[in-house]
Amino acid sequence: MLLRLREEHKIEFEDIDFTEKLAMYGIIHYMQQLAANHAIKLGISYYKNGDKPKYYWVISRVKFSMMKYPNWQEKIAIETYPGGYDKLFAVRLFDLFGENEEKIGHIIGDYILIDAETERPVKIKGIAPPLDVLDFPYQGETLGKILLPTEIIKEETRKARYTEIDVNKHMNNAYYVKWVVDMIDLEDFCHKEIESLQINYNTSVTYNTKVRVKMGINDENEHVVYGTSFDGSINYFSAKFVMRDII
Repeated sequence: MLLRLREEHKIEFEDIDFTEKLAMYGIIHYMQQLAANHAIKLGISYYKNGDKPKYYWVISRVKFSMMKYPNWQEKIAIETYPGGYDKLFAVRLFDLFGENEEKIGHIIGDYILIDAETERPVKIKGIAPPLDVLDFPYQGETLGKILLPTEIIKEETRKARYTEIDVNKHMNNAYYVKWVVDMIDLEDFCHKEIESLQINYNTSVTYNTKVRVKMGINDENEHVVYGTSFDGSINYFSAKFVMRDII
């Protein structure tokens, strides 16, 4: 059984930003495509809108760590493999490689398997085949809760549109990342780049939902972006990021 899957990509125009380098939204599209292809090969591909599915996957948390951003038309490779289980999470790992096979990035994805009948999470430990390929303890970095900011420095209103909705009729997780990155001023990207970005998906955003997206600094001096309902009763997502100077 193929526990590790690798795909190669030539960085196309649609995957870069104004700096002519691979953008974060390009990275997450590669990640989604590879994860889906790998799940199919492992026989554990489940979607909520399938014909009477037994299970379906929900991504709960993800962290991107980038050592280098390749340029437009460069070739990269991305590999994925199971990381094991961490409590209720099934951890999927990704490594990104540049043209000279140097490692340029790493992604940690925490997924939850949901029982389609009960709508409750399924434990991975001790699970039956074919899901038993995930039945070993995860030993890497764990993704914790994100402390919300005490100081708000920016706020915008967003609405989930048709082009942002996925097969589960929720906003695709790539667009949450876009919303987060959009809160960073374009001028900052002239001399800085994202070193790491973690996003926690708390509640699904559905079509035409209006979200208050706020950015601030928390008590741990982290830059945080999060999205809430207008009355503040629902926290849809929270994210934190670290920027570094471009050398």
